[in-house]
Amino acid sequence: MTATTPLLEISGLHKWFGDFHALAGCDLQMAEGEKLVVCGPSGSGKSTLIRCINAIERPERGRIVFDGTLLDDSREAARARLGIGMVFQQFNLFPHLSVIENVMLAPQLVQREAAATSRAQAQALLARVRIGEQAAKFPGQLSGGQQQRVAIARALALKPRLMLFDEPTSALDPEMVGEVLETMQALARDGMTMIVVTHEMGFARRVADRVAFMEAGRIVELQPTARFFDQPQNERTRAFLGQLMAH
Repeated sequence: MTATTPLLEISGLHKWFGDFHALAGCDLQMAEGEKLVVCGPSGSGKSTLIRCINAIERPERGRIVFDGTLLDDSREAARARLGIGMVFQQFNLFPHLSVIENVMLAPQLVQREAAATSRAQAQALLARVRIGEQAAKFPGQLSGGQQQRVAIARALALKPRLMLFDEPTSALDPEMVGEVLETMQALARDGMTMIVVTHEMGFARRVADRVAFMEAGRIVELQPTARFFDQPQNERTRAFLGQLMAH
């Protein structure tokens, strides 16, 4: 990768669910280390976009290139996708495994890492997201904010180059939102490349290099953060921000 080569390049992405045109020609480039927040109304395609990047959904048309590899159905693409971590709205932790076992699982299964190595790494990651003391507990014994931080640690366990966050605070009680956003801010400070789908505009102002606004399956505005908030060019962006600021 050179300084001028995008880490992620999306061109002409289309996705349908039956008759519903969920993505209608999305284009996006991201440099390594960049932080992008994606916002927009419900049903605008935000989650579908990042789920296509991680192959949870398959686009019908268009290309996604990550770290120089076309993300198609090839074995090379499957290997490249190991460099992409994802955190969901719901925590999706295994309830029968302890917190540390949840974080150890992927390195052991995917990378055939020795148990002692994966345990030491998992403990370090749990400390990094500030819940190291919860390692022996089970997910059901933790608060929602703590569970989401376990999910972040689990996504970091495969040492991703890109982290995707799909509305990571939307399932949390309001008092738990801050602890998860603080964890994500710390990741951003460490230089992690991130795409974050969220309505947390305070987080976007603090962390994002650029902000994208989506509507009807299209990226209708993509601007550096200060310009996005202070001088939005699209009428729909202005209306959306006006609604958010009114609440």
